Amino acid sequence: MKYLKRVSLSLLALLSVVCLVQAKPVIIKGKLTPSNNSTIYLYKYLGNTITVFDSAKIKAGVFEFKYNEPIAIGFYKIGFDKESAFTIVAGSESMVISGNLDIERSITILDSKENEEYALYRNLNKIQAAQNAALNKTAQDLQKQPGMTEELFNQYIEVLKAKSDSSNAVYNVQMENLAKQYPNMFMTKVINMFMFEGKTAETFFGPDEFTDKQYAAGDMLYSKVQNYFQYMVPQDINSWKAAAEKLVSACPPGSDNRQVVYSSIIPLFTQNDLQYTKQLCNRFITEYPNSLEAKQLKEQLPKGASTVGEPVPELSLMDASGKIISLSSLRGKVVLIDFWASWCGPCRGENPNVVAAYNQYKDKGFTVYSVSLDNNKDQWQAAILKDGLAWTSHVSDLKGWQSDAAKLYGVKGIPATFLIDKEGVLVATNLRGEELNAKLAELLNKP
Repeated sequence: MKYLKRVSLSLLALLSVVCLVQAKPVIIKGKLTPSNNSTIYLYKYLGNTITVFDSAKIKAGVFEFKYNEPIAIGFYKIGFDKESAFTIVAGSESMVISGNLDIERSITILDSKENEEYALYRNLNKIQAAQNAALNKTAQDLQKQPGMTEELFNQYIEVLKAKSDSSNAVYNVQMENLAKQYPNMFMTKVINMFMFEGKTAETFFGPDEFTDKQYAAGDMLYSKVQNYFQYMVPQDINSWKAAAEKLVSACPPGSDNRQVVYSSIIPLFTQNDLQYTKQLCNRFITEYPNSLEAKQLKEQLPKGASTVGEPVPELSLMDASGKIISLSSLRGKVVLIDFWASWCGPCRGENPNVVAAYNQYKDKGFTVYSVSLDNNKDQWQAAILKDGLAWTSHVSDLKGWQSDAAKLYGVKGIPATFLIDKEGVLVATNLRGEELNAKLAELLNKP
């Protein structure tokens, strides 16, 4: 019995040591200048939302956040206010931070492998962003050149695309190597999350990306959901709705991940199906009544022309000859207001469907009011001819995405269409192919 007692005491001692190891505190301390503040804040990310997580008093210029056990690992910001705060990775590591907030790259973080990897990650992204920006500027400059034809522009674009593909391949290899250099890190999870090579719609998301809240501790899941809709979901509204329901259902109710999925998919539907967007907002608020973002998303829903059953705003824009064509001049006809551009692949892909609908119903009172978001007149006109857009109401202010008409109608993606009846009242938005034909048949085949 005495022997058993000694063993029990030894086990208790061992367990005490283990508990002490597990309870190792996390300390985030340092000195940041310049500041006349007496308080510094630690902000926490949830998707794109940033809220105050903790605060600490500054004593003799030094601050310290101390936690007796690890906090939830993810992206945080630290600073005297949200505007000047900078992002760090925090959770299980203690670290020492110093630097001048007014001087870029002056911030140093010691004793943190996570932030060491994060710094390397940011640097690779900065280099890649600069290369992409240079290629995009070249493309924009080419588009503005006088006399630039669509055929010649496409030839230049093929060369630029090859350069972009080569740059992206190098970037992907660099990211893979960085992940291998820092195994089992939060930042490595982030990097691996965006390795899309060879992914399909079924394998696009990892098995734990909807359940592990680390993926919600920043804009990672938010961005990946939007990439999923852009690259993996068929571009029709029914497929989008099905995908939205699937992603929400994949997240546990009440989880951070589910909240981030709601906040990422709602903006995608704003210009495509306002009624469904409202349903999503209401569900978001019901499930997360304390979410400020849920309330803001609902408050930001577009009004006016985007609501079926209400009159649309007037449009008066110039055609290629300088003649002003107003939307109201087409009153008495069923009109498809079509926001498009010559450089928009999905728009050009949808044009044959619009042409077919026009040819079928033009004699029954249907026409199209095409608003181009081009800024190159020659390319705009060339696309009209090439795609056989035979209606006469082609207008543009040649401001591209700065188009006043697009702003008025809240257009954030193209193609974007608004079908109005003979009285100028919105009937439906973003109908494609057979859906457009079915609605036109309903409106125009009445006895």
